[in-house]
Amino acid sequence: MKAGLLKKISWIWGLALCVTGPVSASSVDDEGADKANNSLVKVLVIGLHDNVESNYFPGSMITEETGIPTDSIDYTYNQVIARNIIASNKNKKYQFVTAEKAAVISNLLDKIRLEGEEEEKYADLSQVDDSRYEQLIKDTDSDYVLFLNQHYLKWQEKPLRTLFHITSYSLFDKNQQEVTRGNHYFTSMNLESKDKLSKDSRKSSSKIVSTIVKNLSK
Repeated sequence: MKAGLLKKISWIWGLALCVTGPVSASSVDDEGADKANNSLVKVLVIGLHDNVESNYFPGSMITEETGIPTDSIDYTYNQVIARNIIASNKNKKYQFVTAEKAAVISNLLDKIRLEGEEEEKYADLSQVDDSRYEQLIKDTDSDYVLFLNQHYLKWQEKPLRTLFHITSYSLFDKNQQEVTRGNHYFTSMNLESKDKLSKDSRKSSSKIVSTIVKNLSK
């Protein structure tokens, strides 16, 4: 009888170890995941309002050739490039995200001005209220903000008929200070539909990511 009792106690003890063992391991895994997430450098990608410009194509022609509604041209270009930026990032130390639902974004964007000419236009945040920018950083838990300043459609007749799709960008830190700026482009023979735009802009979007990561890794 004693042997049977000892056997039963031993079985219960073994069962307890089996149950509690995975719980402890799960807790450790969760803590590790939290630490990994906290160590990520988060870059918030935001496209400015009304930021599709051209030296040749008016909005109506862009709509006619691409099928993109006139009132959605800037939204579509911003969305396509932002998604490609996020998808092309392979560096696990950095995370590129969007936050279209952040309440403070719209008010903040209204205060941003572009300086420069044609494809060389960059964000000027001098009129942006510090508290609004701080709130954006807080609400989105971001370390940096990458502004898609402009998508410039530059038509060239000679030596070959070519359309340059040029995206200019500016990267700002938590303190609203510019870290870097630049532009990258791809070319086509004509204006492109949303799907074709998404496919053809992958390489130039990837170059934006690599440039940003390189600057932040210095």
